[in-house]
Amino acid sequence: MSICISGNEAVAYAMKQINPDVMGAFPITPSTEIPEYFAKYVANGEVNTEYVTVESEHSSMSVCIAAEAAGARSVSATSSCGLALMYELLYVAASNRLPITLACVNRALSGPININNDHSDSMGARDAGWIQIYAESNQEAYDNFIMAMPVGEKLRLPVMCCMDGFITNHAVENITLL
Repeated sequence: MSICISGNEAVAYAMKQINPDVMGAFPITPSTEIPEYFAKYVANGEVNTEYVTVESEHSSMSVCIAAEAAGARSVSATSSCGLALMYELLYVAASNRLPITLACVNRALSGPININNDHSDSMGARDAGWIQIYAESNQEAYDNFIMAMPVGEKLRLPVMCCMDGFITNHAVENITLL
């Protein structure tokens, strides 16, 4: 089936098809739409996911770590300083070989604020032990997220699926869904 959607919606749709057990969610631009779209799937009963709204990105990754340690498939989405707030826990997830799947919508790290696309957020996590996959298009963003969970489970490693903030994630393109 072919559909015209944004990169964020494509990732949320991939999450819907995966039907994870848990999503730890805290909004941050430009990834906010991913948990928003997914929350609609949860509210409409289209997935059986426990959607956990938390007080920060640190807590979001903590939820995912606890869920995976208990044997539940878990996902999250973040960007920029939200990923930086997760850095401490990214090492915990990788060292415990927990196959969490994370959507990272790349945005610059800076102060006071920078909302431009940049890979400084995911590059800061480059040595944390996560597999990182980068998408050039909405189709790749969708395909990467679909593939990430089984790859992570096979290798017993967490996987971060990255796409360009304000470019890929907001662009609307035709993609083919499974």
